[in-house]
Amino acid sequence: MAKRSAESIGFSTWIITIVVAVLLAISPQSFKDELSSIVRDSLFGPFVWIDKQYDILRDNFSRYLKLYSELGKTKMELQVLREAKVENERLRKLLDFQQRSDFRLILCEIIGANPPHFPSELIIARSSLEDISKNCPVVSPEGLVGQVSSISKGTAIVKTILNPSIRISAIDQRSRVKGIVYSKDGRTLIFAQVPKDEDVIAGDRIVTSGLGGIYPKGILIGKVVSALNPPETMFKRIIVEPAVEMDKLEEVFVVVGLRAQETPEDTVSAAKIKSH
Repeated sequence: MAKRSAESIGFSTWIITIVVAVLLAISPQSFKDELSSIVRDSLFGPFVWIDKQYDILRDNFSRYLKLYSELGKTKMELQVLREAKVENERLRKLLDFQQRSDFRLILCEIIGANPPHFPSELIIARSSLEDISKNCPVVSPEGLVGQVSSISKGTAIVKTILNPSIRISAIDQRSRVKGIVYSKDGRTLIFAQVPKDEDVIAGDRIVTSGLGGIYPKGILIGKVVSALNPPETMFKRIIVEPAVEMDKLEEVFVVVGLRAQETPEDTVSAAKIKSH
């Protein structure tokens, strides 16, 4: 029974196929074309749509990559312009400082620091160090940096005021109290040998006194952070914050051609190096 049913279905399918083939053969060409279009769209339409979407996605991704590249390039150019602006402002400040000074100042680039943070030594470079000698003062527009300790071909070592071996004769710009500035820890400065009864308070500006034969008078060293009277000693304990941030320096000036001290009491020698 099942076999006969299958044979019947197969025969019916064969008859239908022949009838459809005959009808297609005698049908007009326009009908054939329309039917062919319907069949083609039904079978291949989804694949065509996927292909178009892929092309759109590929084009969008290409545009995205191009825009992303242009954005990165623009950001890089902006960073370069910002750095150029900062450098231009710094160099203008250095030039203004040099022009206002009657001392001969030699501009040198810093090419190394030891240690990198709160450096006690700086390595400076210049094409010619002919006029620079040991113990020449080193300054920046912000204040005192240190002194040249040694010289080699094309470079020199500067001991900063944070170096524990450096001692600076100093004076309180307000009260005219004298003392010695040095560093114990390589970070902060101590204004030492100031008796307890002397007038030194937080906020006072400490400048070079001109004594000692190395530093011109009146160069800013730093500001008093605290001034205490410890019971175990006869001297004040005065902490001074350096005026110059040593780890942020990129260039410094070496003061050359100093003569014997000629500075008036309240000015910065003939150099007119101002303490800002």
